[in-house]
Amino acid sequence: MKKLLAAIAVGAAVASPYLIGIKTEQQLNDLYQRMSANPSVNIEIAHYQRGWFYSAAQIHMSMPVTDDQGNVTEISFQGRHDIQHGPLLWTADGLGFGLADSVISAQLLTEIQQQIINFEQLPDDTVSSVMRTHFGGETDTIMKIKPVTVELIAASLHILPGLFTGTMTPAGEVTTSGQWQGMKIVEDDREVLRLGNTELEIAQHFILSDMFSPASLAIGSVKFSLAEAAVLGESDADSMSINDLSVYSESAVENELMVSQITADAKDIRFAGQQFTDFNYVMSMENMNINVISKLKQLLVELQSDDPEQQQLLVTGIQQQIPHLLVGDPKISIDNLSVNTSAGPIESDLKITVDPQKFDANNPVSMMFAVQAVAHGSAPVAFFEDLGMQANIDDLMQQGVIIRDANRLILSFAFRDGQARINGHPMPAG
Repeated sequence: MKKLLAAIAVGAAVASPYLIGIKTEQQLNDLYQRMSANPSVNIEIAHYQRGWFYSAAQIHMSMPVTDDQGNVTEISFQGRHDIQHGPLLWTADGLGFGLADSVISAQLLTEIQQQIINFEQLPDDTVSSVMRTHFGGETDTIMKIKPVTVELIAASLHILPGLFTGTMTPAGEVTTSGQWQGMKIVEDDREVLRLGNTELEIAQHFILSDMFSPASLAIGSVKFSLAEAAVLGESDADSMSINDLSVYSESAVENELMVSQITADAKDIRFAGQQFTDFNYVMSMENMNINVISKLKQLLVELQSDDPEQQQLLVTGIQQQIPHLLVGDPKISIDNLSVNTSAGPIESDLKITVDPQKFDANNPVSMMFAVQAVAHGSAPVAFFEDLGMQANIDDLMQQGVIIRDANRLILSFAFRDGQARINGHPMPAG
């Protein structure tokens, strides 16, 4: 009996990697089919070679790109998956158990390769990505960036190290965190571009549809920070930079209505010889119906069709969704848009609401009477005087567009019942 049990155990241990390899191939095909459901990308497995303990997949990815003239061209990439079958794994992140470990590599476009003088000397793992897929379908990803210098025809690109980790679950939970120390570009021994330390944190949940579908919505939080971004010209007037930039967004859903807010801050901004400090931007949205937003996203993707009849049907479909969006009394606000100048702060805000009682889906013109907006802005007079804009300010004051209050310029705008008012006075048409 012991020999029989031992034989069964050995047989299972030997056979399991092959059986798991079959399951892994099925999951990889399913993943790329789901991703290709989004019109923005198409991924195909050009060739799959399955072995007993290891498999390899050749991947072809294409993306439509629209140029300035509206012409659509296709950009293609080639990639490769080198897969180790479970249950015992050690390729991705040390020894462990799971369905498979994958090492992902991508081939640069030929046009890009031709611009790199030292392409043959670059390590293959300059940017490496490995994944571990667990038996329950959860996938852990690790992406590493190694420090390297890329010699281009007209410049050199100095890339600093970075590390990002992430997890994706079948339920649509996505988390990512990591840091990249940045890069710089040098031309003729002069630094022309510099990106500082970058950090990213994502904790989101995709709802309503498959996470790769254009109709899906992600709720949760995203945090991004950048220590510095600078484009360096030969003088301060030709340069621009931003320091200590942080962007944070958060969204949640209650009773099928989404509330979201995005905040952006920057300690220091410089361009055209001017310096600004303490930039702050806060935008919020309330009572946005998630089912309608999902349908609108899907319709907007389908609107890219070249068939005029199909486009008309889609436009009609979008118009039909607008009344449903307005039922929840949506609100959009720029709660704050401000920055400090050497002459004083520039401040503004905006709030937009829609009265569903005044909107008729059969009469698009009624939207003009349903939308209500209020905005305020103020800035120091000295800021514009220093820019040599006194004549422009005088013209705007004469027209009543702005008013002067002591040393500040004030603007108040309101739109209600189809009538726009500036500083309390009706805005003339035309």
